[in-house]
Amino acid sequence: MSTGISSLFSSLKVVRLLRLGRVARKLDHYIEYGAAVLVLLVCVFGLAAHWLACIWFSIGDYEVIDEETNIVRMDSWLYILAETAGTPYRFNASLGKWEGGPNKDSVYITSLYFTMTSLTSIGFGNIAPTTDCEKIFAVAMMMIGCEWRCFIFHPV
Repeated sequence: MSTGISSLFSSLKVVRLLRLGRVARKLDHYIEYGAAVLVLLVCVFGLAAHWLACIWFSIGDYEVIDEETNIVRMDSWLYILAETAGTPYRFNASLGKWEGGPNKDSVYITSLYFTMTSLTSIGFGNIAPTTDCEKIFAVAMMMIGCEWRCFIFHPV
């Protein structure tokens, strides 16, 4: 008689495992939804980082050569990148304009790198804002990154 009861309980445990299968299917549905949301958030973050990198690129490109005095600003992040990359800015006297500097791909990758490290609050410091416009923009990026983290980790 006791073996019959124990086998009955064992059968009931098997039925519970069948319910676990339904729960697993529902979890699978939610995991797919969660993965889609995660991919969407990463895409939105990447797009925002791209836009901010383009703005950072533009600020550096605008400020590296002072149009009024026609000299290179040695405190610009773009000047520092040019020196580090071994492609310094130089004045071509025959053409009367500045040449050299890092190539556009390197400048964009560096801009995206700076943007990502600022938005994620890692901030290694190897690329740093030095001019007033760069600092104002960097502060705005830090505020955006802070709001992004608050939205991700503490959704309403």
